[in-house]
Amino acid sequence: MIISSKTKGLIFLLIASIVWGSTFVPQKIAMEDWSPLQFTSLRFLIGGIILFSFINFSSEKVESFKEFSIFSLISGTILALAALTQQIGIVTTTATNAGFYTSLYVLIVPIIGIFMSKSIHWSIWPSIMICFLGSILLSSSGENISLTNISNGDLWIIFSAIFWAIHLHVVSYSVSKFPIFKFSIIQFIVCGSLLFIYGSIFDSKNFLDFKDISSPGIFYLFYCSLGSVCIGFTLQMFGQRLVEPTPAALIMSTEAIFAAFFGWIILSEFLNLSGFIGAGLIFLGVVFVQLAPKVKIQ
Repeated sequence: MIISSKTKGLIFLLIASIVWGSTFVPQKIAMEDWSPLQFTSLRFLIGGIILFSFINFSSEKVESFKEFSIFSLISGTILALAALTQQIGIVTTTATNAGFYTSLYVLIVPIIGIFMSKSIHWSIWPSIMICFLGSILLSSSGENISLTNISNGDLWIIFSAIFWAIHLHVVSYSVSKFPIFKFSIIQFIVCGSLLFIYGSIFDSKNFLDFKDISSPGIFYLFYCSLGSVCIGFTLQMFGQRLVEPTPAALIMSTEAIFAAFFGWIILSEFLNLSGFIGAGLIFLGVVFVQLAPKVKIQ
């Protein structure tokens, strides 16, 4: 049986989404041992080192070293901002909420495209409204629905979605120009190094204190390094090389569903009725903005 390149790409993206969804839980539990800055910097540094140890780095040729260096630096910097703001948010919100709010980046991608002189489909605006309503419901207790129920953690996750959207644009361009493994390794090292340097300079007393880290904390760090960084992000890049942006974003949005599933199985994070409705609306908005442009009205 011959599998088409598009099908392979969709499989890569689906596996990446499952892996990402499963890592929201250990990312949250790990905050009992690590600070967000410690955890984020180390997991990307370790992820980059693990990937480097298994890849023949010199075998992948880069045509334009200058362009490769610039985009690796840009991608690594944006990745650092996205991952750190997400990790800060995870501290004070649930793994389930983190997964659904992160998926909002799919809506932000076409908005950023406006500033890149790309046309925007009309479906983005109703999708934004649907997701906005869903966000309010997801964060409410079911008794008092209002914007004040959105926690600081939820806001940090929503903020991180902006950086994830920017990162998606950078990756979409980069995977068509550069060797994926080499690009992945460099951007992971840049991401982790920038955060490590920042923590060492501006919060050295707390950032460099590792004496109280437990064995489970170390396990969660390495699990997220291997799973989220090495497997998830690398598969994303291979998937985006084989699949057009619309179906790719749709598949990647299922990360939220897997985050909710693992949050329920491991942390017993049950959604109340308004939470289910809110999560459903967010997913509906994300799916609608991907499928509506495909529908041709006669």
